[in-house]
Amino acid sequence: MPYSKAHKAQTRQSILQSARLLFSSKGYSAVTVDEVMHNCSLTRGAFYAHFNSKSELYKAALEYSASNSELARIKPEGLSSKEWLGELLDTYLSLEHVNGSTPCPLAFLATDIVSRDETAKQAYTQTYKNMNALLLTYAGGKKNADKEAILSLTSMIIGAVAVARTLQDQGLVKNILYSCRQQARQILEGI
Repeated sequence: MPYSKAHKAQTRQSILQSARLLFSSKGYSAVTVDEVMHNCSLTRGAFYAHFNSKSELYKAALEYSASNSELARIKPEGLSSKEWLGELLDTYLSLEHVNGSTPCPLAFLATDIVSRDETAKQAYTQTYKNMNALLLTYAGGKKNADKEAILSLTSMIIGAVAVARTLQDQGLVKNILYSCRQQARQILEGI
């Protein structure tokens, strides 16, 4: 008897969750398809029912991670878009995010993506563009100067989280995150 669509969707989600965790913590090269499947208690054969290659999984895991991030959450009623953006940035630039189990793929795959194939690079690029578009919408920006400010903001916060993730000095990490939150607020005030 064939599996139901719901079962197939749940299996795919399990694979993507496993891949997101492993790729963001170890990088593309250090993760095998067998490891992804073992981590979600599935067989290698189940992998090929959903993906044609590790590269395709990497692309899908990046997209899955972005669509399930804090930025993808719906703005709560009662908050203005700028207030919501401030909360999102505070969450993004927090110790909990840097040390958490669901890291931002843009920050944690930034150096890894350079050596990937075109499919993965395109997925990373699209995820970055989507993040910028969303933040620009929340900030209420419309001019080219606003777009440039958001590019500066996203580059800064992604870099800050990537660097903070690698440091062992928690005092320095806290200072980086605090400084970037302050700079982010200044950038947003200009929009």
